Amino acid sequence: MPKKAGAFIVAMGAVLILSALLLFACNLRENIRAGQEAESLLTDVRAAIAAQAAPPAAASTDPPAPDPTEPPEEPTDPTEPPPDPEMPTVYLGGYDYLGYLALPTLGLELPVMASWDYPRLRVSPCRQFGSTRTDDLVIAAHNYGTHFGRLKDLSPGDAVTFTDMEGVVNAYQVESIQTLSPDDVDAVQNSGYPLVLYTCTPGGQTRVTVFCTRTP
Repeated sequence: MPKKAGAFIVAMGAVLILSALLLFACNLRENIRAGQEAESLLTDVRAAIAAQAAPPAAASTDPPAPDPTEPPEEPTDPTEPPPDPEMPTVYLGGYDYLGYLALPTLGLELPVMASWDYPRLRVSPCRQFGSTRTDDLVIAAHNYGTHFGRLKDLSPGDAVTFTDMEGVVNAYQVESIQTLSPDDVDAVQNSGYPLVLYTCTPGGQTRVTVFCTRTP
């Protein structure tokens, strides 16, 4: 092999190794940043939940005297539609949040945004579809180690909880874990499971998808 060709190959190898190291360093920094932001936001979300759950100031328990000038209340119409199933949100740091997700097996507690796009996913997991009130909630997140990067380490039966902004704790357990194509949108959004979590695998070719049932 000519010396020039050998030197070129060695130089290209060094460039590739350096590029790989730089990419690894960039991913590590992004992972740390995402974890720090999620931790800070989780504190804010918990504080907002606690503030909403705080009991009101003490007041007289005696019912107010009826006002003779007011017409009597109309009875509730049993045909009225049920309350809006949309989950309550709180605006924090420029985004609306639904509450927080807990994955005890992975040692993770993560705030969840009310809607998703790629800039939001860089900050925290996001609701892509549905609600806890209609049992069709789908939550997506990046595969950062501090977000959903370890979903594949969950096992059937593992506990999952979602606490909404009113302090209501929804308890689930992992039913199955599947690797799906990015085109399998219907399998995620119309799965029939009350909670679905998913993230892309490294390279983005497939999706790790966790299907959860309600805990009895």
